[in-house]
Amino acid sequence: MAILLTGGTSAQTSVEIAKKCTSSSIPFILASRRGNDGDGDGDKSLPSVKFDWTDPSTYPNPFSYNPDEKITAVYMVIPTVPDAEKHMKAFIDYAISQGVKRFVMMAGTTITLGGPGRGKVWSYLVEKGVEYAICRPTWFQENFVNWGDKLTIKNQGKIYGCVGDAKIPFVSSVDVAHVAFVLLTQEKAPNADYRIVGPELLTYKEVAAKFTAVLGKTVEYVNLTSEERHAGMVQAGIPADTAAFLVWLEEQTAKGCETHMNDVVETLTGQKPRSLDSFIEENKDVWA
Repeated sequence: MAILLTGGTSAQTSVEIAKKCTSSSIPFILASRRGNDGDGDGDKSLPSVKFDWTDPSTYPNPFSYNPDEKITAVYMVIPTVPDAEKHMKAFIDYAISQGVKRFVMMAGTTITLGGPGRGKVWSYLVEKGVEYAICRPTWFQENFVNWGDKLTIKNQGKIYGCVGDAKIPFVSSVDVAHVAFVLLTQEKAPNADYRIVGPELLTYKEVAAKFTAVLGKTVEYVNLTSEERHAGMVQAGIPADTAAFLVWLEEQTAKGCETHMNDVVETLTGQKPRSLDSFIEENKDVWA
């Protein structure tokens, strides 16, 4: 058994799953457009191949990498390409023809079975009769490091958004990856979706207070209108259509769509989810 991890080293969860595979002696291969050249600052020592969702000629590459290790499970990170649904369906068909039995797809809390985009890929997996799992994590704690919040916290002591007083159970990408690893490797077919959340519901004002306590400087949350939020993102260099989607996610959050708790992380991994407090403490030098 071997696992194919799409997204390459630029995908936080794929790298974490690769670490779990290594510690568990489970063969894996990372697939990305750069392949053996690595992705950005990622670990270029990890086994990897060139793979492009939009180029069917690259589909055989993962399956020919090590003929002695048959790929039976695929971890799918949604590609940011036009007509992603069409390309994912094409690869699913090819992977099934190569003996893949299980697909675990990383999505989000807003996905619905048969809904637009990722939802149609979900329904396609059901239609094909394969083993599957849909990971639906809430907002990542790592967003405070990898998105614009990093600079605004560091330089302005501010976190911007348009979520109001909505509560969010921020989750660690490490916990999300560990859940996905279990779903990829457990004997029983999951055949379900899994909402993945952190240990506590927090408003952005409460988040700002946590940063203040750890960093020793005042950090505050600034609530914006949707229009102001979109304009700020575009000014920061985010493409307008991407900014519109991100604002829509925040609008849904403001309506309470993220206000959910469960024990999925602990039930599947045997460990309690990591707290935002520990994440801030471990990464405090980023915002110093």
